[in-house]
Amino acid sequence: MTPDPWWAFALDPAVRADSEANRLRDDAGGPLVNAPGDGGRLGLDYAGYLGLTDLLGAGTPASSVPDERAFVIVHQLCEVVFKQMTFDLAVVTATFERLLAHPDRVALALAEGEVDDESAAARVWRPAITAANRLRHAAQQLLPPIMKLMGRGGEDDVLFSRVEFGHFRAHLEPSSGFQAAQLRLIQRALGKGPLLDLRVFPGDNYGRHYTGSPCGHVALADPMVLQSGAEMASPPPDHPAAQAARLDDAAHALLAVVPALGEDRPPPPAVRRIHGDDVDRAVDRFRATLGPGASASGAAGRATDEFRADLEAAAAAENARRDGLDAARQGAYALQSRAPRSALAHVLSRIQSVDDALHGPSDGSFLTVHRRTVRRHVADDSGTGGGGMPYLVTSQRYLLPLFPALVAYQDLEL
Repeated sequence: MTPDPWWAFALDPAVRADSEANRLRDDAGGPLVNAPGDGGRLGLDYAGYLGLTDLLGAGTPASSVPDERAFVIVHQLCEVVFKQMTFDLAVVTATFERLLAHPDRVALALAEGEVDDESAAARVWRPAITAANRLRHAAQQLLPPIMKLMGRGGEDDVLFSRVEFGHFRAHLEPSSGFQAAQLRLIQRALGKGPLLDLRVFPGDNYGRHYTGSPCGHVALADPMVLQSGAEMASPPPDHPAAQAARLDDAAHALLAVVPALGEDRPPPPAVRRIHGDDVDRAVDRFRATLGPGASASGAAGRATDEFRADLEAAAAAENARRDGLDAARQGAYALQSRAPRSALAHVLSRIQSVDDALHGPSDGSFLTVHRRTVRRHVADDSGTGGGGMPYLVTSQRYLLPLFPALVAYQDLEL
């Protein structure tokens, strides 16, 4: 049995439909949840099933300031949503990989499958379709409103006080939302792994607290930043969450085996590459992020040089990957031309919407709402970890757009 039952999910339609086959069991063969108790009675109750004692007891405030409880709850709610999103990404990935392992079933990628019917396509695709739908809903409808709990409500009611935040903020250093490991895993799933290795984040605050000395700029996925979340953000291959991390690769692999259109059709445009001008703009923004007093010959100059080297290497590696996506591009073109209402097209469009809802420039995206929250409550534009607004802006406007999810598919809407 999988050590963590959370990840022991079934995609086989026959297993899912059989209440005996789909029930998780302990090492002795008994039901893992709701085993018979004394006298044959079942002992499960609502609180026990949901683990409410642990869930509601999690999180210890650092101060007696009432608003800190709202601050804790907001971040806990985000992490619970991230947990569901990570799981749903794994379900989608596992569906893609299951089809790839059975080439005779790849034709199902082009089939239309209504969620509630009993066609072969629906039975195969139902978990992935509902998972992809939940992903989009979570990114668009759950995460931004959660962050708004630290803003204003109806009739301009203040829901979280900037003044009160200032009373307890210093107690939280060096913890920071930049340490949200599950969000980093979601970004990895959406093809943004190269960004997590750029030395773009000011690590001195972490260095002083965790290692005892400043350390300059570090990557967002650096174990020193992520601390106990490092394995979740970059799971090893044998970790269950690694399924989620493989989403972008699995999607492109599945697109590559979708039968291409005939030679009588014009070829699709090539996958967009990252150009030198893109790198230059990002470097200029990074230099501006360091502040007007940053010296080109001192630590700021070294940080800028390191950032340029990292980004140039990441861009070169990404361009090489994109040069190898011709088959996936042809498959994406064929999918959108021949089967735009197919289950695969539905799932991919939802994934693309997730990327936009999390990272896009629109007023309602999660990062935009998050930036507004930071600006409203942090007078000096820095977060408790030492980063804050300038680094959020640099990432959202200049780095994230260079690494979109499903790059062979995302700009082919017909």
